[in-house]
Amino acid sequence: MILKLSIKNYVLIESLSINFDRGFSVITGETGAGKSVLLAALNLLLGTRVDHKIVGSSLKKCIIEGEFQVDKNTHIDFFHSNDLDFDEISIIRREILSNGKSRAFINDSPVKLEVLKTFSNKLINVHTQNQSHILSDTDLFYNLLDTYSDQISIIKIFKKLLFEYNILKKQLNLVSKERDSFMNNLEYNRFIFNEIDKMSLVNDDEKTELEAMFQHMKNFDKISGLLNEFKILSNIEDENISDRLNKISNTIKKISSYSNDFKSLSERFENLNHEIDDLFISVNDYLNNLSFDHIEFENIQRRLFKINELEKKYNVSSISELINKKNEIKKLLDNTDFHNEKIKQLEKQLETQRRDILKISKNISKARKISALKVKFDLEKVFKDLALKDSMIEFNITESEEFNKNGINNIDILYRPSKQSQSNKLSKIASGGEKSRILFAIISILAKKIHLPTLVFDEIDSGTSGEISNSIGKMMKDIGDKMQIIAVTHLPQVASLANHHFKVFKTQDKKNMITSVKKLDDFSRVEEIASMISGDNITQSAIKQASELLK
Repeated sequence: MILKLSIKNYVLIESLSINFDRGFSVITGETGAGKSVLLAALNLLLGTRVDHKIVGSSLKKCIIEGEFQVDKNTHIDFFHSNDLDFDEISIIRREILSNGKSRAFINDSPVKLEVLKTFSNKLINVHTQNQSHILSDTDLFYNLLDTYSDQISIIKIFKKLLFEYNILKKQLNLVSKERDSFMNNLEYNRFIFNEIDKMSLVNDDEKTELEAMFQHMKNFDKISGLLNEFKILSNIEDENISDRLNKISNTIKKISSYSNDFKSLSERFENLNHEIDDLFISVNDYLNNLSFDHIEFENIQRRLFKINELEKKYNVSSISELINKKNEIKKLLDNTDFHNEKIKQLEKQLETQRRDILKISKNISKARKISALKVKFDLEKVFKDLALKDSMIEFNITESEEFNKNGINNIDILYRPSKQSQSNKLSKIASGGEKSRILFAIISILAKKIHLPTLVFDEIDSGTSGEISNSIGKMMKDIGDKMQIIAVTHLPQVASLANHHFKVFKTQDKKNMITSVKKLDDFSRVEEIASMISGDNITQSAIKQASELLK
């Protein structure tokens, strides 16, 4: 339900706030006082298009804000799916600049207009005489029939099966496209497999080893030249460093026989001499065995180049990924019926799901046809209270071999305004007043069955008077016991039956006419209803009549 509506800088409204309560509320006021402006502002919260002319004369931004009490169980999925913070008291806001640009918010989080529209329409519906499209919405009548037949839970099962069925159809379509694509590229896939397979790849270590060998052989000339340079430097005047170090070591050894101070030095020289000998032997062995195989180098270079080429070509980064790609293609090549078997499996699942959907759809259809008679009876009973005494409504429910989002049914709502007239589609009836009252009749019987959002009626009682308007008022009051009803009315009978009464009026300030709203107390209500009866010149008779209506 809506708890509060705040409007700033909107047309003639400078700033106002209305606090709404549960039950049935009416809004009254003289023609031109600004009731339509108030509803237009409310419609902005429902996502209607913006005209920059609505921004007030101050040219500051216009702000429309609605505060709503939100049921967690009903709406929590919406908040989660749109990544919004949930609050049991949620605020919807639209801000409109003077250039017509607007922004939408839910609980201070900016949202796209479609998101705001989806959410606000779950909370509040505004109905006017010009909303003939509502009666063209067959979903309203499917919901009405299914509610009457107590099969809302079965409808949920049907929609779940239908959702799963559509997923299977998408999967089948995808696998079929994959099969077509694979068959079109069968030879290319064979080429990929053979190209990778003939490399006889094992693991990622091979590439590391090949790169090390390649670097070594690539630098063969440099290594060979430096080793020769080492050999030359290690020989001085036909005597190598090792022999000279041997002589030095022996000399130190002889000195140590005469002085203990040189014993430790002698041992160190001896150890160093052994290490040098080993080093020279190792280097000489490496030098003597040094060779270069041009064929091996070319083979390593060629294989390493091919591995890098394949990785780049098939968008992978390692040998193991190349092997995985080859194995994946091999599975497909080894079983060319892979896609066909998958398609058969999905087709079998689809057929099973289709039979289940058709079975439950037939049960739903049967229940709808039975409930249509009950709905017809209840609606025509309400019609009599709404000056539609001879009006008749028919639910033409047909079945098809294929199911749709509503099962196997197609539905036409036929309406006959009088016994002498011909039946026609309900959406094509001419009178706006009739459409409003028919819609009101539907809502009145539906409200007894299920929870509906807050309903706002804009002069739905237009063109009625006397007992008819009294009936409309009583129905609104009854509906208001179960949900929140807000109605704009010119009829004193309807206004007198409301739980809460608001008056829209204009005042003149120094520069402009300003639209304001106030909630009426008991005394003010008598005065307002009396003015609705007798006009500006309120008579004692009108006051007495207003008091009687309010009893």
